[in-house]
Amino acid sequence: MNNKAIHVRALQLGERIDVKGLEREDAFSAVPLAFRTSGDGIAVLFKSGAAVFIGMNPVDEEQLIRGLADRIIAPLADRETETIRLIVKPEEDALVSPSGDLQIKSADPDRLLLVAEALAMSVAFAYDERRLAAAFDRIDTVAQSLKHRRLPAEPQGALLEQIGEALLIQQRLAARVDLDEKPDVLWDHPELERFWARLVEEYDLTQRGRAISRKLDVIRGTADTLTDLFATRTSHRLEWYIIALIAIEIGLSLYDRFWK
Repeated sequence: MNNKAIHVRALQLGERIDVKGLEREDAFSAVPLAFRTSGDGIAVLFKSGAAVFIGMNPVDEEQLIRGLADRIIAPLADRETETIRLIVKPEEDALVSPSGDLQIKSADPDRLLLVAEALAMSVAFAYDERRLAAAFDRIDTVAQSLKHRRLPAEPQGALLEQIGEALLIQQRLAARVDLDEKPDVLWDHPELERFWARLVEEYDLTQRGRAISRKLDVIRGTADTLTDLFATRTSHRLEWYIIALIAIEIGLSLYDRFWK
């Protein structure tokens, strides 16, 4: 097993994967669902919409994805993907070589499961980061409009869409395992906590999660500000409508009094 190379690919397939009813007798993990495939490969499925394939060839991967088609909620046309090559080296653990390979002490199921957890979080973050980048492009347009002392011409429906996008991403973050919490496998194998910590550091998971949370706060704050501005503008319009109606009523009263 020394210096054996294992190819791993993670994909964000959709918003969620419905894994209920997919339980198998040969599964070595229930959450996430992990099981061995033909050819001594391993598939790991996450409710967050990610799938990680370990030691599988592309044909088998695509066949498994097609089999999951009915269980993928809101499938993505443009999937986030991340690949890594694992090198089994008994003297190293979770160290990245100069060539970019991840060196692990052994290819036991528990270590492979932790690698899958890290990659699944990474592709999920990449998906959220791409959506947030599009939202920030819209915020830049809004900021430019406010800088020139005018409200954006964007309709309120687009504003509601932006708020909804932020809420969906926030919901996805809340549904994932908190980075401050340990993956289930660590409760049974606390000796792997250092291995997990190195994976979290290698993929910048803590920093990326915090950055996404900060950006969500900015989007929510912008949406709240725009909502207040639109409400103020609507209130001013109503005041002018009321003044105009009062003026019309006074005019009609004067007409009835002096010209009839």
